[in-house]
Amino acid sequence: MGLIKKFEKSYASKEHEEMSLSDYLALCKKDNLAYASSAERLLDAIGEPDVVDTSNDARLSRIFLNRTIKVYPAFSDFYGMEEAIERLVAYFRQSAQGLEEKKQVLYLLGPVGGGKSSLAERLKELMEKHPIYVLKAGNQISPVFESPLGLFEPKEFG
Repeated sequence: MGLIKKFEKSYASKEHEEMSLSDYLALCKKDNLAYASSAERLLDAIGEPDVVDTSNDARLSRIFLNRTIKVYPAFSDFYGMEEAIERLVAYFRQSAQGLEEKKQVLYLLGPVGGGKSSLAERLKELMEKHPIYVLKAGNQISPVFESPLGLFEPKEFG
């Protein structure tokens, strides 16, 4: 793929699109990700893990002590961080379920050179996989990127 084609594809994927509220509600009927929370969109972008039984490989069994580990394809080039990535995915899974993590801020803590920035960059890439839908009035986009579903009272409309 040439440079121009690659740029056009990248630009088209980030292009803003406007739709009416009724079009958005119709989209919500067809696509669950249209109204998904950020944690749900991120979990979908991360995907399902490949389960690896390390007891079948002599080298991996010494590293992981014969445990079964989960390897996520979205993080395939992060070597030796399987446990940290699993905790990160667990955080997003619990947040998507509406548990306490939904109200907490993700804080990456570790030694210098531990891969915190690389993980943050990958999470940023994954967040950009699925579009977000926000309110717009005239030429003004909601400064807090509020969902169109925020227009409806949860008690009244469920």
